[in-house]
Parts: sequence; C-alpha cells; structure tokens
Amino acid sequence: MGEEVKASSEARILAEQYEVDLKRIKGSGPQGEITVQDVEKYIKEHFFPKVKERKPLRGIRRIIASRLSKSYREAVHVTINMEVLMNRLIEFRERIAGRLGYKPSYTILLAKCVAKALREHIDVNAALENDEIIVYDTININIAVDTPFGLITPVLRRVDEKSLEELVREYNDIVGRTRRGLLKEKDVAGGTFTITNLGMLGVDSFTPIINPPQIAVLGVNRMTRKPYVDDEKGEIKIGIFMNLSLTFDHRAIDGAPAARFLQKVKYYLEHPEEISWTAK
Repeated sequence: MGEEVKASSEARILAEQYEVDLKRIKGSGPQGEITVQDVEKYIKEHFFPKVKERKPLRGIRRIIASRLSKSYREAVHVTINMEVLMNRLIEFRERIAGRLGYKPSYTILLAKCVAKALREHIDVNAALENDEIIVYDTININIAVDTPFGLITPVLRRVDEKSLEELVREYNDIVGRTRRGLLKEKDVAGGTFTITNLGMLGVDSFTPIINPPQIAVLGVNRMTRKPYVDDEKGEIKIGIFMNLSLTFDHRAIDGAPAARFLQKVKYYLEHPEEISWTAK
C-alpha cells in the first residue's frame, strides 16, 4: 500500500466535494501536510475559468453601468412586442432613394414614424424625476450607437419638425462623431425618447433598458420574410415583418396607453405616405 497522504480534515472535506485526488496536490503545511489553501489553489486552477484580462469600469463604461443600474433599481420595466409589416416602408425607401440619390437609413425612417406617434401620444414623450412626471412638448430622440467606447445615445432634436434630408445629414454627422469619440455634452443632453436597433445583429426580440429619466425606449429587431393572409383580398402573400419591443416604466404609464402608442408606430410604419417628410 502507498504512503497515506497527510491532509487536514477540512482539506479532505473540500477535496471530496470536487472529487480531487489529494495525491495530486503538494502540501505546504507542516511536514508537507495539505491545507485547505492548497486544495483551494488546486480547485481554482482546474475548475474555474482562466482569467485573460481584468478591465476596471472607468470613463464612459462606468457612466453607462451606473445609469443602467439606476434604471433597473428604480424603474418598473414592462416590455410589449408588436409585429409590423414592412413592405410599404421598404417600397417607400426605394422610391425616395431615386430622388435623394441614396437610401436613407431605416433608423431615420423609423424615427420619423415614432416622432409622429409621439406627437399623438405625447404622454409617452416624458421623464420621471423626483416623483414628478414631466411631459415634453419637444420631441428629441436618442439613437443608440454601438461604439468602441460602449453604447452611446446621441440626440436627434425636433425630429417631427425636420425634413428627411435634414435628419439624414444630422444623423450621419452625429453617428460619425459618436464612433470617433468626438461628442460634446450637448450631443447627448435633452433626449425625450430612445430608439435602440439590434436588427442588424439578427435579434428577433429583446428587452431594451429605459434610458433614465425617460419613461420609454423602443427596441428594433430584424426583418424576416414569411407568408401572411391579406385580409382585404383574401390571398396568401409573402411579407417582410419586423418586431418592435417597447419597454416602458409602469410607474409613469399603464399598459393600455403604451400599447396604443406602439399601435400608432406600427400604423405609420405600414402607412409611410401619411408622414410629412418635409420640414414644418
């Protein structure tokens, strides 16, 4: 029989939990006795993932983490989803590209539809601060942008009042500066509602986090092609559909008005001809 391994009773109990053969461990205690610390070191090396890098939360990433934590601690998040038929908006985008000489971003087209819906459901265009609901008359939409510095949400101002061409110029400018880390404080201040788009990453549905102190955020998902029944003609057709995910703060707004707002966004996406694409 081999020589019995010297180990403390605590070390033996811990080793048994991980089915560790004590003969594999070199003891650091008196006369080579295996200690709890020896077993813990072995377990850490063999059962836990190897750390490649430790990155402290600092700068913009720390601010983002703080804001998201605040949002989840304080807001009562509820998310509702709604499917939208995108055929007409896609056709509209193709037509207008002929006049503009380029295809405008779907984010800009969506922002105009959202702004129109917000104007008609202005209670969603609001913030909740110090037990007070602040409803804004100005519609400034934050657009979430993925950058090397984290998720940044610069603001497009007075979206409902501007032409499509104006918004495209402003969007291209601010997104470009966001990705290069050239934003100023004014570029992220004063938003009243947020849009975040994960559709380009193949996401079907998600729960966007409210951008405090705002009371709602709209998540945009990928477009997919599938058959559907055209109720007007009673025919089966192929359509391009997209899910919208609206998260709202239930402290400030109830489910029914939030759903009616989302219905209106859906309506304008499906009827883009009813949107004013010129400046007011």
